[in-house]
This record gives sequence, structure tokens and C-alpha cells, in this order.
Amino acid sequence: MSITKESILAKVNSYEILNYYLKPFHNSDRLLAAKNISNPFLTQSQETPSFNIFPSMGSGEWRYKDFATGDDGSCFDLVMKLQNKSFPEALEVINNDLNLFIERNSSEDEQRIPKKRSEVAKSFSIVKRAFTQNELDFWAKFKIDFDTLTRYKVSAVAKFNTLSKSGHPYEVLSSETKFIFAYENENWTKLYKPFDEKKYKFHYLGDKEPGFMFGWNQLPSEAEIVFITGGEKDVMCLAAQGYNAFSLNSETATLKTEIATELRQRFKKVIVLYDNDQTGLKQSQILSVTHGFYRIVLPEMANNGKDISDYFSTAAAVEEFETLINSSLMVPASEPLNTEKTIFNAVELMAMGNVEPQYLMEPIFPQKGSAVLAGKPDTGKSQFARQLCIQIALGLQDFIDFKINPVHSKAVYVATEDNLEATRFLLNKQMTGLGKEAKENLRFMFADTMGQEEILSELDKALTAEPVDLVVIDSFGDIFKGGDSNNNMAMRNTVKTFDKIAKNHNCLILFVHHINKGAYRIAPGQEHIQGGAGLVQKVRLAIQLSEGEGNTRYFTVVKGNYCPKEYKQNSLELNFSEETFLFTNTGRMIPTNELGTQPNFDNKEDKYIELEETAETIFANKLVSYGSFVKQFCEITSKSVPTAKRAHANLVKFGLIEQCNGSYRLTNPLTNEEETDPDSDIPF
Repeated sequence: MSITKESILAKVNSYEILNYYLKPFHNSDRLLAAKNISNPFLTQSQETPSFNIFPSMGSGEWRYKDFATGDDGSCFDLVMKLQNKSFPEALEVINNDLNLFIERNSSEDEQRIPKKRSEVAKSFSIVKRAFTQNELDFWAKFKIDFDTLTRYKVSAVAKFNTLSKSGHPYEVLSSETKFIFAYENENWTKLYKPFDEKKYKFHYLGDKEPGFMFGWNQLPSEAEIVFITGGEKDVMCLAAQGYNAFSLNSETATLKTEIATELRQRFKKVIVLYDNDQTGLKQSQILSVTHGFYRIVLPEMANNGKDISDYFSTAAAVEEFETLINSSLMVPASEPLNTEKTIFNAVELMAMGNVEPQYLMEPIFPQKGSAVLAGKPDTGKSQFARQLCIQIALGLQDFIDFKINPVHSKAVYVATEDNLEATRFLLNKQMTGLGKEAKENLRFMFADTMGQEEILSELDKALTAEPVDLVVIDSFGDIFKGGDSNNNMAMRNTVKTFDKIAKNHNCLILFVHHINKGAYRIAPGQEHIQGGAGLVQKVRLAIQLSEGEGNTRYFTVVKGNYCPKEYKQNSLELNFSEETFLFTNTGRMIPTNELGTQPNFDNKEDKYIELEETAETIFANKLVSYGSFVKQFCEITSKSVPTAKRAHANLVKFGLIEQCNGSYRLTNPLTNEEETDPDSDIPF
């Protein structure tokens, strides 16, 4: 991407640019529309300020205007005039000052050899310099001194050079008002820019070490107490006060069992000390209960303080912190949680934290366990599941107007049908429709040639390295291990193996599946999902996606543990866009029993086709006894036993089935082509 007006506005809006460059001229954090300030272009302050910013009617672009002097212009005009720059130079200034990392234009005839990502990541250089007094004062606010910075290999950065993902070089400079600090490691460096926007505060150069723990190498061989904190600054803040501490990659990272065991061997007490915000509280509870550690919850602090460095910056004394430690240690640590453990007493259960149901999509999709999304071909069920993954990975707040509560904002999509090219096409459609750029938080596993054991193994590795909120398996039929989809035990065993992955990694696994052919034109129900009762009974949530007129779809909860009754009795009406492959909520709810139309049995042709489809579903290429047929027919069609018996007689009469060894089979068995999954050529 070259540096243009459009590329800059794709990264940051016009208000943010104006507010950034006008900050030296107003005392508030954010300049309000129509609030007059002194004209920044004048050498002396105005006695009556008349300069303000406002959003343009229609376009929504923010501009500035001074009614006294007549100055008027865009955010780009402001930068050009303030810094005496040309338009291209102003674009460069904005790109550098706001750390947008937009690549410069390269010559059209310049040919570049594409670099592998690993090669690009290793290409960087850092120019270090001595700490300025302002920088040392910044660290001193958190009681971190120069010796502590040296001990943890923290340096001040004058500038750094690196390559973008596509191999283009760029450079970022520090300044008196924009500090850059480096946490140096052997082959990589993490940069900390404290005064940048949240999404730009941290920057990795080189190949980040998987599972890296900051401060681990500085820990003593043994001691009384060690703290697990949320980040580098917290570690150094504690270390400067004489405490032992280290941090994981993030508060949502998992701690390996062998590391937890080593900690208990080296330290008498292991204390989890995370931020006191929602994520920190939740993750510290999980970490302490899982490994049997102690836990400290920091008190509320002024100015939205949330971590231990904020705690000490509020002039809290070490003596106060010691009191907090002692009171926390009075609460016994839990026994380490064994994920294989099956029997718990009531006290252990209540010690596990929040007793309310936890939802990934509130109040329908659970945060952990297994679920199934089923529908006939061409309803868009794969698109629905992928859209949910995308919106979780983008960190969006809702999906089809329901609140989503991701912990990691990450997802994995296991594709057993669509190949890489098809997925790229479909993903591009949906990302374009959302107006967003793809993020690395969404990963795809192409498993069309993999067996169930291989998929389970690769998933376990991927989730251990990088936890996620959601795993989509598309489709269930390809990972089912069993010859008979109506075998309840085989179905339950398949779900059970994936349930174990969900339990071990605290995520939801969503299976994309099909409904029986005989249920295409009738109201949604759990009995219509392929696999019989074995599948639906084992999962925590079962959703059926069905067609309405045109682009209308209906989202129906046919089974939902802890799902409110209104979503089980009524179906959500959704709109599916053929252009963007995205679903939106129309806001309407339809009684589920009003959906679907029964086939017109007055028409003999319709009756014959319906009977033939039902026979193919039940018999496939196997022998089925008379009694088994009657039972399955009733489950699939919700008809009575007498109707099932008449259907069997008609199948014999029409020559659709024939007797064989005391049972029945299709007169014309399905060919391999007919056995192929009906969705195999449809990207939905």
C-alpha cells in the first residue's frame, strides 16, 4: 500500500489526525466539535479564540475553521500549514507520527524478489541511545530505577528500521514526546511505545520465541514467593521492590503443566497477580484454580488504574502491598486441577469461580464445549460459521446483533471440503463485505486429506501454542469415525474426542453438519439432524439453519443447554447476502412451528419423490430390518407408526426396496457418486 490520502484515511480518521496535531493547543484529551481554541497558526494567542473543528455535513469529514481569520481546511491542510510541508511530505509526517506503517511507493520498474515471512521478520536494526531524564522519570513513576532496567535488558531506542510483511523497508524515530523502549532478547526484540494508541504500543521485531516468559531468567533457583504478572512493566515494578516475578506472553496465555510443577518445587508460594479488569480477573481465576496457585486481586484505583505498576504509581507503599499479600495468603490455594479428574466435591466445584453460565455469543453459544450447526445444502451454514470466526478474530462486539464475549479474540476454521483457493475467495468476499482487513487471529487448517486422529493431533498442537475461543469443524461427516451414521454410540464417541480438546483448551468446538433429506421441507427439529440422537444428545447446543423465501434464512435453536426458552420456541429471521456472503439479523422472530411446509401428498409425483428420498436416507447401502425402518422413519418424519408401516409397504410396492436375508435394501443401491456429500461442490 502506497502513502496516499486514501491509504491514511483507511488507517485513521480525519478527527484523530486533527486531534493529534492540535493537542498542544488545548488542555483536554479530546477536542470537542465547535469548541473554540486559539488559532495554532498565529504567533500570539487570540484574546477571543475563534478556531474550532467540525464534521462536514454529508461526507462526515472533520475540518477546521477560524471565523475570525478565515482559515479553513482539512486535516492534511492543517499538517501542511503547521509544519510547512508539501502535501506528499505531510502524508509522510502523518504516517510516521501516528505509526501507521504504510509503505512508501516503489518504482514501477523496480523488481523485488518476494521474501519468505521468516526472512522478513529477521530483518531489523535498532539504534540505541542513553536514557533521557524524561524517560527515566517515566519509569520512576512506577518505582522502576535504572539498575532494574539494566538487569532486564531494557534500552532506550533512537530509531528502528525493519521490513513490512511484503518486504518494504521503513523507519520509525523516537522523540521527547514519543518514547520507544526495547525489551531485548537473543534473536528478537519487543518494542514498547507507551504514548502510542493501544494497538501500536507493542511491536515485535524478529522471530518471537514461542512460549517466552519475561523475567524467567532473572528468577532465583529457589525463594519464598514468586509472582506471575500480566506484563514486562509489572515484572520490573515488583523486582525493583525486591519481589520475584515473571510474566507469560499475555494474561490469556496458558501455562504448561511442567512449568507449574517446577514453580512449586522452587518457590513455597506462587501468586497470580493480574490486572483488576474483566480479562485479568477471569484469567487469574482460571490460572490459580487450574494449577493450585494463590491469587491477589488489586483494589480499585484512581484514574482507571488496573495493574501493579499503577498501584505503586499511586504512592502505595511496600508496607501496604505486604498487607495485601498477607490477606491473600490467608485464603488457602486450591489443589491443582486435574483435567482428567472426574470426581469433585462440592467445595472444589464452588471454588472454580463464576457459577453463572458463560457464553461466547450471549445467551446462545456456550463459551466451552461442543455445538452443531446443521442445515440442508445451499443455506449458507459454512458462511455463517466462518462469519462468526471472522468477527471473533476482528475483536468485534457483536454477531447478528448478539453480544460476543471472546477471551482471546482468536479462532480456527478446520476445512475438510473447501480447498485453499475456494477459502481465499469466500474469505475475501466476507472481509470486503465487513469493510475490514484480515487478521492473523483467524487461522485455517485444510484437512481434506487428514483423518480424525491427525486432525485431533494438529488441533491440540495449534491450541497449545495459541489458545482460541472457537474452533469450527466443517464438516462433521468428514471427521466422523464410524461406518453407520445412525449408530448412536459411534456418534457419541466422535463428539467425545473433540469435547476433550474443548475442555483442555477452554474453547467451543462448532460442527457444521447436514439434516436428513426427509426434513428439507418441514419445521426445524433436533430429530432432523443427521446422526440421530447420539449426536444431538452429546453436544451442548444444536442449531438448525433453514431457508425462507429469497435470501431469508431462519436460525433455530433445536437444543440448547441454559439457552432461554424464547430462542427455543421461536426462530430468528436472518438475511443472507449473495453478494457478501454475510448474515444480518432482521429483528423478527417467527414461531418455529410455523416454519416449513408439509409436502403435497395429493400430488402422486411429490409423494413418490418424498418416499424415495426417505428410503435413500434410511437404507443408503446397507441392510435394514423392518422394525428398524419403522423406528427411523418415525424419527425422521415425525409420523406415526401406522404411517411408517404403510410407507414400507409402498416402497415394496413401487419396487424401491427388496427383501434380502430377512431384511431389506434399496433395489438400486447408491453409487459412489450418489454417496458423495451433497455439499461437496457448494461453498456453503
